Amino acid sequence: MQQILTVEQILAILKGYEESLRMLRATPEYMRLEASERFTTSNDLRLGDAIQALFEVHEAILNIELYSQVEGQTNAFNDSLTA
Repeated sequence: MQQILTVEQILAILKGYEESLRMLRATPEYMRLEASERFTTSNDLRLGDAIQALFEVHEAILNIELYSQVEGQTNAFNDSLTA
């Protein structure tokens, strides 16, 4: 059975991963690894790119939620005018 998550839970998970990766990126051991000339990825991505991606997904979800709220308020306002 698949677990159903609320939007708030999804946002919390994304924020938690983002913060965890920020803490990891700040550790001396990770900085040493990433600074190595042998540290390569297929797309030259770094941990900062993953953090940025999580941030952007989080912001996109917030924008959808805000738009949905505004749209709902507009529909309620329009419904009250026609009633």
